[in-house]
Amino acid sequence: MKSREPQQVSISYLSHDGCAYSEDRQTAVFGALPGETIIGLPMARRRKKLYLRTTVVENPSPDRVEPVCEAASFCGGCSFQHLRHDAQLGFKQNHLRELLAPLEPREWLSPVQASPFGYRSKARLGVKYVEKKQRVLVGFREKMKPFIAETSSCPVLRSPVNLLIEPLAELVAGLSIPDQIPQIEYASGDEGSAIVIRHLQALTEEDQRRLGDFGLQHDLQIYLQPGGLDSTHKLTGDSVVEPGMDLLSYQLPDQDLRFFFSPQDFTQVNLEVNRLMVNRALDLLDLSAEDSVLDAFCGIGNFSLAIARTAGEVFGAEQSAGSIQRARENALENGVQNADFQVMDLYAESLEMSGFTGVNKVLLDPPRSGAEALVKKVASMDIERVVYVSCNPETLARDVRHLVSAGFDLRAAGIIDMFPHTTHVESIALLVHQERSSRSAK
Repeated sequence: MKSREPQQVSISYLSHDGCAYSEDRQTAVFGALPGETIIGLPMARRRKKLYLRTTVVENPSPDRVEPVCEAASFCGGCSFQHLRHDAQLGFKQNHLRELLAPLEPREWLSPVQASPFGYRSKARLGVKYVEKKQRVLVGFREKMKPFIAETSSCPVLRSPVNLLIEPLAELVAGLSIPDQIPQIEYASGDEGSAIVIRHLQALTEEDQRRLGDFGLQHDLQIYLQPGGLDSTHKLTGDSVVEPGMDLLSYQLPDQDLRFFFSPQDFTQVNLEVNRLMVNRALDLLDLSAEDSVLDAFCGIGNFSLAIARTAGEVFGAEQSAGSIQRARENALENGVQNADFQVMDLYAESLEMSGFTGVNKVLLDPPRSGAEALVKKVASMDIERVVYVSCNPETLARDVRHLVSAGFDLRAAGIIDMFPHTTHVESIALLVHQERSSRSAK
Protein backbone atom coordinates (compact mmCIF):
# COMPACT_ATOMS: atom_id res chain seq x y z
CA MET A 1 0.00 0.00 0.00
CA LYS A 2 1.73 3.17 -1.23
CA SER A 3 -0.10 5.91 0.66
CA ARG A 4 -1.02 6.02 4.32
CA GLU A 5 -2.35 9.57 4.14
CA PRO A 6 -5.92 10.19 5.42
CA GLN A 7 -8.57 9.94 2.71
CA GLN A 8 -11.90 11.77 2.38
CA VAL A 9 -14.70 9.54 1.12
CA SER A 10 -18.40 10.01 0.45
CA ILE A 11 -20.34 6.88 1.44
CA SER A 12 -23.19 5.57 -0.69
CA TYR A 13 -23.65 1.91 0.24
CA LEU A 14 -23.50 -0.35 3.32
CA SER A 15 -22.57 -3.96 2.62
CA HIS A 16 -23.35 -7.15 4.52
CA ASP A 17 -19.55 -7.71 4.69
CA GLY A 18 -19.40 -5.00 7.38
CA CYS A 19 -17.94 -2.24 5.19
CA ALA A 20 -19.46 0.92 3.76
CA TYR A 21 -18.50 1.76 0.18
CA SER A 22 -17.88 4.72 -2.05
CA GLU A 23 -20.10 5.08 -5.12
CA ASP A 24 -17.54 3.33 -7.38
CA ARG A 25 -17.18 0.50 -4.83
CA GLN A 26 -13.38 0.87 -4.94
CA THR A 27 -13.07 2.21 -1.39
CA ALA A 28 -14.33 0.18 1.58
CA VAL A 29 -14.66 1.88 4.96
CA PHE A 30 -15.09 0.38 8.41
CA GLY A 31 -17.25 2.41 10.79
CA ALA A 32 -19.09 4.48 8.17
CA LEU A 33 -22.75 4.70 7.07
CA PRO A 34 -24.53 5.68 3.83
CA GLY A 35 -24.90 9.43 3.29
CA GLU A 36 -21.84 10.30 5.38
CA THR A 37 -18.61 11.91 4.32
CA ILE A 38 -15.73 10.60 6.38
CA ILE A 39 -12.01 10.94 6.84
CA GLY A 40 -10.38 7.54 7.06
CA LEU A 41 -6.93 6.06 7.55
CA PRO A 42 -5.79 3.39 5.06
CA MET A 43 -5.59 -0.12 6.53
CA ALA A 44 -5.00 -2.38 3.55
CA ARG A 45 -5.41 -2.76 -0.21
CA ARG A 46 -6.89 -6.05 -1.33
CA ARG A 47 -8.37 -7.13 -4.65
CA LYS A 48 -7.92 -3.59 -5.98
CA LYS A 49 -9.96 -2.12 -3.12
CA LEU A 50 -8.64 0.35 -0.56
CA TYR A 51 -9.81 -0.33 3.00
CA LEU A 52 -10.06 2.55 5.47
CA ARG A 53 -10.84 2.97 9.15
CA THR A 54 -13.08 5.93 9.95
CA THR A 55 -11.43 8.60 12.10
CA VAL A 56 -13.66 11.65 11.45
CA VAL A 57 -17.34 11.79 10.43
CA GLU A 58 -18.16 15.13 8.81
CA ASN A 59 -21.93 14.68 8.50
CA PRO A 60 -23.21 11.88 10.75
CA SER A 61 -26.08 9.68 9.61
CA PRO A 62 -29.26 9.82 11.74
CA ASP A 63 -28.72 6.07 12.23
CA ARG A 64 -25.30 6.60 13.83
CA VAL A 65 -24.72 5.96 17.55
CA GLU A 66 -21.59 6.11 19.68
CA PRO A 67 -20.12 2.59 20.02
CA VAL A 68 -20.17 1.19 23.55
CA CYS A 69 -16.84 -0.57 23.08
CA GLU A 70 -13.58 1.39 23.15
CA ALA A 71 -12.16 -0.92 20.48
CA ALA A 72 -15.15 -0.95 18.09
CA SER A 73 -13.29 0.92 15.35
CA PHE A 74 -10.50 -1.65 15.04
CA CYS A 75 -11.63 -4.88 16.77
CA GLY A 76 -12.87 -7.57 14.41
CA GLY A 77 -15.35 -8.96 16.92
CA CYS A 78 -18.05 -6.45 15.87
CA SER A 79 -18.85 -4.57 12.67
CA PHE A 80 -21.94 -2.45 13.38
CA GLN A 81 -21.73 -0.97 16.87
CA HIS A 82 -21.89 2.47 15.27
CA LEU A 83 -25.29 1.62 13.72
CA ARG A 84 -28.52 1.89 15.76
CA HIS A 85 -29.67 -1.56 16.82
CA ASP A 86 -33.08 -1.26 15.16
CA ALA A 87 -31.32 -0.13 11.98
CA GLN A 88 -29.09 -3.21 12.18
CA LEU A 89 -32.20 -5.38 12.29
CA GLY A 90 -33.72 -3.61 9.29
CA PHE A 91 -30.46 -3.91 7.36
CA LYS A 92 -30.25 -7.66 7.98
CA GLN A 93 -33.94 -8.18 7.17
CA ASN A 94 -33.46 -6.37 3.87
CA HIS A 95 -30.45 -8.57 3.09
CA LEU A 96 -32.59 -11.66 3.64
CA ARG A 97 -35.35 -10.15 1.49
CA GLU A 98 -32.89 -9.55 -1.36
CA LEU A 99 -31.53 -13.09 -1.21
CA LEU A 100 -34.98 -14.66 -1.22
CA ALA A 101 -36.14 -12.58 -4.21
CA PRO A 102 -38.06 -13.17 -6.39
CA LEU A 103 -39.70 -15.36 -3.76
CA GLU A 104 -41.80 -13.35 -1.34
CA PRO A 105 -43.07 -15.01 1.83
CA ARG A 106 -46.70 -14.40 2.65
CA GLU A 107 -45.54 -12.97 5.99
CA TRP A 108 -42.39 -11.25 7.16
CA LEU A 109 -41.91 -12.22 10.78
CA SER A 110 -40.86 -9.69 13.41
CA PRO A 111 -37.19 -10.10 14.41
CA VAL A 112 -36.43 -12.45 17.28
CA GLN A 113 -34.34 -10.24 19.55
CA ALA A 114 -33.14 -9.63 23.10
CA SER A 115 -30.43 -7.44 24.66
CA PRO A 116 -27.71 -6.51 22.12
CA PHE A 117 -24.98 -6.49 24.80
CA GLY A 118 -23.72 -9.05 27.31
CA TYR A 119 -25.19 -11.82 25.16
CA ARG A 120 -22.27 -13.90 23.93
CA SER A 121 -21.97 -17.12 25.93
CA LYS A 122 -19.23 -18.68 23.80
CA ALA A 123 -16.10 -17.16 22.28
CA ARG A 124 -12.63 -18.11 21.10
CA LEU A 125 -10.20 -15.41 22.21
CA GLY A 126 -6.78 -15.05 20.67
CA VAL A 127 -3.74 -14.76 22.94
CA LYS A 128 -0.45 -13.17 21.94
CA TYR A 129 2.75 -12.47 23.84
CA VAL A 130 4.09 -9.21 22.38
CA GLU A 131 7.83 -9.38 22.94
CA LYS A 132 8.52 -5.72 22.13
CA LYS A 133 6.02 -4.60 24.76
CA GLN A 134 6.82 -7.45 27.15
CA ARG A 135 3.12 -8.02 27.68
CA VAL A 136 0.29 -10.34 26.73
CA LEU A 137 -2.85 -9.37 24.81
CA VAL A 138 -6.13 -11.32 24.95
CA GLY A 139 -9.16 -10.68 22.74
CA PHE A 140 -10.53 -10.84 19.22
CA ARG A 141 -8.36 -10.15 16.16
CA GLU A 142 -8.20 -6.70 14.64
CA LYS A 143 -10.07 -5.92 11.44
CA MET A 144 -7.99 -6.91 8.38
CA LYS A 145 -4.99 -7.77 10.58
CA PRO A 146 -3.67 -10.79 12.52
CA PHE A 147 -2.99 -8.73 15.67
CA ILE A 148 -5.02 -9.02 18.88
CA ALA A 149 -7.20 -5.97 19.46
CA GLU A 150 -6.00 -4.18 22.59
CA THR A 151 -8.94 -3.57 24.93
CA SER A 152 -9.71 -3.74 28.64
CA SER A 153 -13.20 -5.28 28.36
CA CYS A 154 -15.71 -6.65 25.85
CA PRO A 155 -19.36 -5.54 26.17
CA VAL A 156 -20.79 -8.32 23.97
CA LEU A 157 -19.41 -11.13 26.16
CA ARG A 158 -21.43 -12.44 29.07
CA SER A 159 -20.37 -11.94 32.66
CA PRO A 160 -17.88 -12.65 34.13
CA VAL A 161 -15.51 -12.89 31.17
CA ASN A 162 -16.59 -9.51 29.75
CA LEU A 163 -14.53 -7.86 32.50
CA LEU A 164 -11.75 -10.43 32.60
CA ILE A 165 -9.86 -9.49 29.41
CA GLU A 166 -7.04 -7.73 31.26
CA PRO A 167 -6.95 -10.18 34.21
CA LEU A 168 -6.66 -13.07 31.73
CA ALA A 169 -3.78 -11.28 29.99
CA GLU A 170 -2.04 -10.76 33.33
CA LEU A 171 -2.64 -14.41 34.22
CA VAL A 172 -0.99 -15.66 31.02
CA ALA A 173 1.87 -13.18 31.41
CA GLY A 174 2.64 -14.68 34.82
CA LEU A 175 2.95 -18.23 33.49
CA SER A 176 6.27 -19.87 32.63
CA ILE A 177 5.29 -20.15 28.92
CA PRO A 178 3.35 -16.95 28.06
CA ASP A 179 4.42 -17.23 24.41
CA GLN A 180 3.02 -20.76 24.13
CA ILE A 181 -0.65 -19.96 24.84
CA PRO A 182 -2.36 -19.26 21.46
CA GLN A 183 -6.00 -19.12 22.52
CA ILE A 184 -8.53 -19.25 25.33
CA GLU A 185 -12.06 -20.54 24.72
CA TYR A 186 -14.90 -19.32 26.91
CA ALA A 187 -18.29 -20.92 27.54
CA SER A 188 -21.07 -20.11 29.98
CA GLY A 189 -24.53 -21.37 30.81
CA ASP A 190 -27.35 -20.06 32.96
CA GLU A 191 -25.24 -21.28 35.85
CA GLY A 192 -21.46 -21.54 35.68
CA SER A 193 -18.71 -20.54 33.26
CA ALA A 194 -15.55 -22.18 32.01
CA ILE A 195 -12.39 -21.37 30.08
CA VAL A 196 -10.30 -23.81 28.06
CA ILE A 197 -6.63 -22.82 27.82
CA ARG A 198 -4.76 -24.14 24.78
CA HIS A 199 -1.05 -24.56 25.54
CA LEU A 200 1.70 -25.75 23.20
CA GLN A 201 4.19 -26.71 25.91
CA ALA A 202 3.79 -28.35 29.31
CA LEU A 203 2.71 -26.19 32.24
CA THR A 204 4.64 -26.28 35.50
CA GLU A 205 3.07 -27.10 38.85
CA GLU A 206 3.31 -23.41 39.71
CA ASP A 207 1.49 -22.54 36.45
CA GLN A 208 -1.29 -24.94 37.36
CA ARG A 209 -1.53 -23.49 40.85
CA ARG A 210 -1.89 -19.97 39.40
CA LEU A 211 -4.61 -21.15 37.01
CA GLY A 212 -6.46 -22.97 39.77
CA ASP A 213 -6.36 -19.92 42.03
CA PHE A 214 -7.67 -17.74 39.16
CA GLY A 215 -10.59 -20.13 38.67
CA LEU A 216 -11.48 -20.02 42.35
CA GLN A 217 -11.20 -16.23 42.47
CA HIS A 218 -13.50 -15.68 39.48
CA ASP A 219 -15.78 -18.72 39.86
CA LEU A 220 -14.56 -20.30 36.63
CA GLN A 221 -13.99 -23.91 35.72
CA ILE A 222 -10.49 -24.17 34.25
CA TYR A 223 -9.64 -26.67 31.51
CA LEU A 224 -6.31 -27.36 29.83
CA GLN A 225 -5.90 -28.40 26.19
CA PRO A 226 -2.32 -29.48 25.41
CA GLY A 227 -3.24 -31.05 22.05
CA GLY A 228 -6.40 -31.84 20.10
CA LEU A 229 -9.92 -31.68 21.50
CA ASP A 230 -9.52 -35.15 23.02
CA SER A 231 -6.70 -33.87 25.24
CA THR A 232 -8.93 -31.40 27.12
CA HIS A 233 -9.12 -32.01 30.86
CA LYS A 234 -10.19 -30.18 33.97
CA LEU A 235 -7.88 -28.45 36.45
CA THR A 236 -9.23 -28.26 40.01
CA GLY A 237 -8.52 -25.49 42.49
CA ASP A 238 -5.82 -27.52 44.24
CA SER A 239 -3.96 -28.07 40.94
CA VAL A 240 -5.11 -31.68 40.55
CA VAL A 241 -5.88 -32.63 36.98
CA GLU A 242 -9.07 -34.67 36.53
CA PRO A 243 -10.27 -36.48 33.40
CA GLY A 244 -13.56 -35.49 31.80
CA MET A 245 -15.54 -32.32 32.26
CA ASP A 246 -18.03 -30.84 34.69
CA LEU A 247 -21.04 -29.88 32.62
CA LEU A 248 -22.54 -26.42 32.27
CA SER A 249 -26.26 -26.00 31.71
CA TYR A 250 -28.93 -23.73 30.25
CA GLN A 251 -32.71 -23.86 30.44
CA LEU A 252 -35.74 -23.56 28.20
CA PRO A 253 -38.19 -22.58 30.98
CA ASP A 254 -41.27 -22.48 28.74
CA GLN A 255 -40.76 -26.17 28.01
CA ASP A 256 -39.46 -27.05 31.49
CA LEU A 257 -36.17 -28.29 30.03
CA ARG A 258 -32.59 -28.11 31.25
CA PHE A 259 -29.71 -28.92 28.90
CA PHE A 260 -26.28 -30.02 30.03
CA PHE A 261 -23.23 -29.39 27.85
CA SER A 262 -19.46 -29.34 28.00
CA PRO A 263 -17.49 -26.17 27.15
CA GLN A 264 -16.59 -27.72 23.79
CA ASP A 265 -20.07 -28.93 22.80
CA PHE A 266 -21.86 -26.87 20.15
CA THR A 267 -24.53 -24.65 21.70
CA GLN A 268 -26.19 -21.45 20.57
CA VAL A 269 -24.12 -18.36 21.35
CA ASN A 270 -27.03 -16.25 22.59
CA LEU A 271 -28.96 -18.08 25.31
CA GLU A 272 -31.82 -15.58 25.65
CA VAL A 273 -32.40 -15.38 21.90
CA ASN A 274 -32.18 -19.18 21.75
CA ARG A 275 -35.15 -19.43 24.13
CA LEU A 276 -37.16 -17.08 21.94
CA MET A 277 -36.01 -18.84 18.76
CA VAL A 278 -37.18 -22.23 20.04
CA ASN A 279 -40.58 -20.74 20.87
CA ARG A 280 -40.82 -19.23 17.37
CA ALA A 281 -39.91 -22.55 15.76
CA LEU A 282 -42.52 -24.42 17.82
CA ASP A 283 -45.20 -21.91 16.80
CA LEU A 284 -44.32 -22.32 13.13
CA LEU A 285 -44.30 -26.12 13.34
CA ASP A 286 -47.89 -25.98 14.67
CA LEU A 287 -47.46 -29.24 16.56
CA SER A 288 -49.99 -31.79 17.81
CA ALA A 289 -49.77 -35.21 19.45
CA GLU A 290 -50.32 -36.79 16.01
CA ASP A 291 -47.14 -35.31 14.55
CA SER A 292 -43.92 -37.19 13.89
CA VAL A 293 -41.02 -34.74 13.50
CA LEU A 294 -37.49 -35.01 12.13
CA ASP A 295 -35.03 -32.60 13.79
CA ALA A 296 -32.09 -32.57 11.36
CA PHE A 297 -28.72 -31.36 12.66
CA CYS A 298 -30.16 -31.74 16.15
CA GLY A 299 -26.97 -31.10 18.15
CA ILE A 300 -27.47 -31.78 21.86
CA GLY A 301 -31.27 -31.78 21.45
CA ASN A 302 -32.00 -28.06 21.70
CA PHE A 303 -35.05 -28.19 19.42
CA SER A 304 -35.76 -31.94 19.67
CA LEU A 305 -36.66 -32.06 23.34
CA ALA A 306 -38.80 -28.92 23.08
CA ILE A 307 -40.66 -30.46 20.13
CA ALA A 308 -41.11 -33.69 22.11
CA ARG A 309 -43.15 -31.86 24.75
CA THR A 310 -46.03 -31.61 22.21
CA ALA A 311 -45.40 -33.92 19.25
CA GLY A 312 -46.09 -37.62 19.26
CA GLU A 313 -42.50 -38.54 18.41
CA VAL A 314 -39.24 -36.85 17.43
CA PHE A 315 -36.25 -38.21 15.53
CA GLY A 316 -33.03 -36.28 16.02
CA ALA A 317 -30.23 -36.79 13.49
CA GLU A 318 -26.70 -35.43 13.61
CA GLN A 319 -23.26 -36.38 12.28
CA SER A 320 -21.44 -35.80 15.59
CA ALA A 321 -21.54 -38.91 17.78
CA GLY A 322 -20.62 -36.79 20.80
CA SER A 323 -23.59 -34.50 20.27
CA ILE A 324 -25.94 -37.44 19.83
CA GLN A 325 -24.72 -38.96 23.08
CA ARG A 326 -25.27 -35.64 24.86
CA ALA A 327 -28.78 -35.38 23.34
CA ARG A 328 -29.64 -38.84 24.66
CA GLU A 329 -28.34 -37.89 28.10
CA ASN A 330 -30.37 -34.67 28.07
CA ALA A 331 -33.50 -36.60 27.08
CA LEU A 332 -32.95 -38.92 30.02
CA GLU A 333 -32.30 -36.04 32.43
CA ASN A 334 -35.54 -34.36 31.38
CA GLY A 335 -37.68 -37.49 31.37
CA VAL A 336 -38.31 -37.28 27.61
CA GLN A 337 -39.17 -40.72 26.25
CA ASN A 338 -40.56 -39.92 22.81
CA ALA A 339 -37.30 -38.70 21.24
CA ASP A 340 -34.92 -41.00 19.38
CA PHE A 341 -31.43 -39.81 18.36
CA GLN A 342 -29.28 -41.26 15.60
CA VAL A 343 -25.79 -40.56 14.24
CA MET A 344 -26.25 -39.83 10.56
CA ASP A 345 -24.34 -38.12 7.76
CA LEU A 346 -26.99 -35.70 6.53
CA TYR A 347 -24.73 -34.50 3.71
CA ALA A 348 -24.42 -37.89 2.03
CA GLU A 349 -25.81 -38.01 -1.51
CA SER A 350 -26.74 -41.64 -0.83
CA LEU A 351 -28.64 -40.67 2.34
CA GLU A 352 -31.41 -43.15 3.08
CA MET A 353 -34.53 -41.69 4.72
CA SER A 354 -36.39 -45.00 4.98
CA GLY A 355 -36.22 -44.87 8.77
CA PHE A 356 -38.38 -41.74 8.82
CA THR A 357 -41.35 -42.92 6.75
CA GLY A 358 -43.86 -41.71 9.34
CA VAL A 359 -42.40 -38.22 9.61
CA ASN A 360 -44.77 -35.45 8.52
CA LYS A 361 -42.88 -32.36 9.74
CA VAL A 362 -39.22 -31.36 9.61
CA LEU A 363 -37.04 -28.87 11.43
CA LEU A 364 -33.66 -28.05 9.84
CA ASP A 365 -30.84 -26.21 11.62
CA PRO A 366 -27.75 -26.89 9.50
CA PRO A 367 -24.26 -25.34 9.56
CA ARG A 368 -23.35 -22.50 7.19
CA SER A 369 -23.06 -24.84 4.21
CA GLY A 370 -26.80 -25.49 4.39
CA ALA A 371 -28.63 -28.73 3.68
CA GLU A 372 -28.96 -29.03 -0.09
CA ALA A 373 -28.73 -32.83 -0.28
CA LEU A 374 -31.16 -33.25 2.60
CA VAL A 375 -33.82 -30.84 1.31
CA LYS A 376 -33.87 -32.73 -1.97
CA LYS A 377 -34.65 -35.88 0.02
CA VAL A 378 -37.23 -34.05 2.13
CA ALA A 379 -38.91 -32.77 -1.04
CA SER A 380 -39.49 -36.36 -2.16
CA MET A 381 -40.99 -37.42 1.18
CA ASP A 382 -44.56 -36.97 2.35
CA ILE A 383 -43.68 -33.88 4.40
CA GLU A 384 -46.35 -31.27 5.15
CA ARG A 385 -44.36 -28.55 6.90
CA VAL A 386 -40.69 -27.53 7.10
CA VAL A 387 -39.19 -25.00 9.50
CA TYR A 388 -35.69 -24.02 8.41
CA VAL A 389 -33.37 -22.25 10.87
CA SER A 390 -30.25 -20.93 9.18
CA CYS A 391 -26.99 -19.18 10.09
CA ASN A 392 -26.30 -18.36 6.42
CA PRO A 393 -29.04 -16.61 4.43
CA GLU A 394 -27.36 -17.47 1.12
CA THR A 395 -27.62 -21.23 1.61
CA LEU A 396 -31.09 -20.78 3.12
CA ALA A 397 -32.24 -19.04 -0.05
CA ARG A 398 -30.73 -21.79 -2.22
CA ASP A 399 -32.39 -24.58 -0.22
CA VAL A 400 -35.74 -22.78 -0.03
CA ARG A 401 -35.81 -22.61 -3.82
CA HIS A 402 -35.39 -26.39 -3.99
CA LEU A 403 -38.39 -26.84 -1.70
CA VAL A 404 -40.53 -24.29 -3.54
CA SER A 405 -39.79 -26.00 -6.87
CA ALA A 406 -41.01 -29.24 -5.24
CA GLY A 407 -44.41 -27.75 -4.37
CA PHE A 408 -43.78 -26.07 -1.02
CA ASP A 409 -45.13 -22.60 -0.35
CA LEU A 410 -42.89 -20.07 1.45
CA ARG A 411 -45.32 -18.95 4.14
CA ALA A 412 -43.09 -16.88 6.43
CA ALA A 413 -39.51 -15.72 6.94
CA GLY A 414 -37.60 -13.40 9.23
CA ILE A 415 -34.33 -12.81 11.02
CA ILE A 416 -33.10 -13.96 14.41
CA ASP A 417 -30.78 -11.50 16.14
CA MET A 418 -28.40 -14.16 17.41
CA PHE A 419 -25.26 -12.04 16.83
CA PRO A 420 -25.95 -8.31 17.39
CA HIS A 421 -23.38 -5.87 15.97
CA THR A 422 -21.85 -8.51 13.68
CA THR A 423 -22.29 -9.36 10.01
CA HIS A 424 -23.82 -12.75 10.87
CA VAL A 425 -27.47 -13.16 9.89
CA GLU A 426 -29.48 -15.92 11.55
CA SER A 427 -32.89 -16.48 9.99
CA ILE A 428 -35.94 -18.72 10.02
CA ALA A 429 -38.39 -19.74 7.31
CA LEU A 430 -41.63 -21.71 7.21
CA LEU A 431 -42.53 -23.78 4.16
CA VAL A 432 -45.84 -25.63 3.81
CA HIS A 433 -46.76 -28.15 1.14
CA GLN A 434 -50.30 -27.09 0.30
CA GLU A 435 -51.48 -30.41 -1.13
CA ARG A 436 -50.06 -32.59 1.68
CA SER A 437 -51.16 -30.16 4.39
CA SER A 438 -54.71 -30.06 3.04
CA ARG A 439 -54.83 -33.84 2.77
CA SER A 440 -53.68 -34.21 6.39
CA ALA A 441 -56.31 -31.76 7.62
CA LYS A 442 -59.17 -33.83 6.19
